[in-house]
This record gives sequence, structure tokens and C-alpha cells, in this order.
Amino acid sequence: MRLLRRALLATPLMLPAPLRAEHGCRPDPAFPRHGAARAAGALVWLHAHYTEGAPPALPPFLEPLAARWDVWRIDRPPRFDPLDPGAALLAEAVAALRRDGYRKVAMVGESRGAFIAVMALRYPALADALVALAPAAHGTRVERRAQALADWRAALAATAPGAVARGGLVLFAGDPYDPDPAARAAAFLDAMRNAGAKALVIDQPEIPMGHGAARDPAFDPRFGARLRALLAGASGSL
Repeated sequence: MRLLRRALLATPLMLPAPLRAEHGCRPDPAFPRHGAARAAGALVWLHAHYTEGAPPALPPFLEPLAARWDVWRIDRPPRFDPLDPGAALLAEAVAALRRDGYRKVAMVGESRGAFIAVMALRYPALADALVALAPAAHGTRVERRAQALADWRAALAATAPGAVARGGLVLFAGDPYDPDPAARAAAFLDAMRNAGAKALVIDQPEIPMGHGAARDPAFDPRFGARLRALLAGASGSL
């Protein structure tokens, strides 16, 4: 824990002041902490953008992993949530967790948090696994869809070889933040193939629907086990 905190405070990145002051990787107080020596791994949670209250919690389908994994979270204040510095901070946090002794590190992001995690794929040997839930960073306006898709493709085109060993993407039907599900899925699969990673895409299932469908009670029975296995690296997960 002390090593992780030192690594984050001593990061060489020139991060904007609000990021240095308010962003950071911390244990999720909602779950028990096993410690790097006993945990199966570290699960890093990147929440969706929010405007008030507490940062969004880990989606319920991931809670069973906390029985053996330590859950860490990177909280971003609602008034300052940039993409590039967030991706850089994520890479620093994951590297610090590895230095702290975790055997595996997996990342899960939702909405803007997922977009940030995908942008972090430009860093080599980033993590063992990534699951991106309904990535979004450009709002819902029709006139921004072309830029949203272009930025998505650019982020994935920059994926470093070996950035992750396994990558999962979840897209939902009826998501007003998704400019082109088919094109986004294709770009993700190309990036995973070029990176040498195993890939899983859950592409617009009939249920549940909508941008926040990963929190729908219907999601876990249908997809939870496969995504947890992908994150953990369990045999036959894909």
C-alpha cells in the first residue's frame, strides 16, 4: 500500500493540477482487502462520468470477484474529467499495483471510464485483461457521432502489442451514446488481433438494453460468468 501511494505521488507525468490533487487509485471500501500476497489479483474500476453525489459503484455482476480479488478504483471528479491524462494516470496506477506485488491486474471501465481504459491500451504490457462496458466520451448529439467514431478508431489504432492478454467489449442496443456499434466492434476486434490478445465482444443483446444495462439485473445471469472468467483468465473463458 505504501509503495503504491509513493508511486502515484512520484509519477513523472505532467498531470494537470486537479488530476494530481483529486484523481488516484484507492482500495474500494465496499469490499474486503486481501492484500497483494493473498489476493488472486487486483481489479481496477473506472466509473462512468457523473455530476453529483458519490462516484458510481462497481457493477453488481463484478462483485463475486471481490471474494478473491482486491478491488481498486480510480475516482475522477465530475468537474474535471479529461481523457488523455486519465489514461496516463491509469497506466501509472496499474504499474504501481504490479510493483506492489499483485500477480494479475485487470481493468473494468464503464462509459467514459471505459473510453479512458481503451485509450490506455497505447501503453505496452498494461494489464492482463480489460472489459469495456458501453464506452462513451462524446455525448449523444448526432453531429458529434462522426468525431466519436473517429476518436474510438484512433484510440484502438494506437494499441500497443501485448497491451493486454484478453480484451472484452460490451455494447448495448438502444444506447444513445453509441455512434456505430458495428464499426466500433470491428475496430476493437482488429486492435485485439494486432495486439495478440484474445477478444470477446458482446454485441447488442436483446436484453438488457440501454447505456447503463450492465447494472440491469438481467445482465449477470446472461453474461456475468463469461466476463468474470475473461478478467480472471479462467480456462475456457472465451
